[in-house]
Amino acid sequence: MNYIYSILKSNRFKLLAIYSYLLAGQLLQLVEPYVLGKTIDGLLSSSYTWLWCFLGLELLLNLLMYRRMLYDTKVYTKIYNEVVFKYLKTDSKSNSSSKNARVDMAHSIVNFLEHDVHYYIMASVSIIGALIFIFSQHLLTGLVVMLAIGPIAVIAKIFYPIIAKSTRISNNHYEQKFAAIESNEFSLIDSYYKRRKRVLTYESTLQGKNWASVNSTKTIFLVLALIAFTHKNTGLTQGQAISMFSYINQFLISLMSIPVGVEIHSRIRDVLKRIQIT
Repeated sequence: MNYIYSILKSNRFKLLAIYSYLLAGQLLQLVEPYVLGKTIDGLLSSSYTWLWCFLGLELLLNLLMYRRMLYDTKVYTKIYNEVVFKYLKTDSKSNSSSKNARVDMAHSIVNFLEHDVHYYIMASVSIIGALIFIFSQHLLTGLVVMLAIGPIAVIAKIFYPIIAKSTRISNNHYEQKFAAIESNEFSLIDSYYKRRKRVLTYESTLQGKNWASVNSTKTIFLVLALIAFTHKNTGLTQGQAISMFSYINQFLISLMSIPVGVEIHSRIRDVLKRIQIT
């Protein structure tokens, strides 16, 4: 992962600007359920003050997202080109099929900076912010949702070795793609794509099992948290109920960053090893 750190360091000011836009936008999104709840309660009593607050929040959020999207494509394209050129300069032994595949795989490094880091910024803000709101409203509900961390971490640990192996198998097979196509032999090309179908099906099945386990855990704790929050809490307004549901759901969804992190770590390590950048 040292190469990832070197990219972050050499592009720190540009990436910091992008991540700052993203962080500001996520903080606004964190406030959104609370403002929405107040808006609903206000509308039920014919008050429009919170409605204007909600509309202003959405406008500001859209402006931030628009500004970030104008800027980040230039930065990430530049980083990808640098990664590819550095790889091609250092790899003089691999065949053309492997090189072509690895140039494609280099997108994983940029995807890590563009999508995965973005995802973890959003997940971190959501986990911390939603938990603060939940605890401030109802202690027992906060304790219930925190219990979900254990089962989800266990699921990630169980699936980690299988996901890592699946990633290696898939990338090994992908490196054969261009050689099969360049051979102009229909039987070889047909064999490659049939094998590719089986590999992708195996990956999809694995991901399906992983996400089914995580989503089942999420659903169980969502129901438990709602029961804890609503039990004997007869003074709830509709806006308060909607806000709490949103924050509980947001917290539990953000916990899925744990198994996602397992997949990201496996993918990046394998790609860095293949393109010989450490």
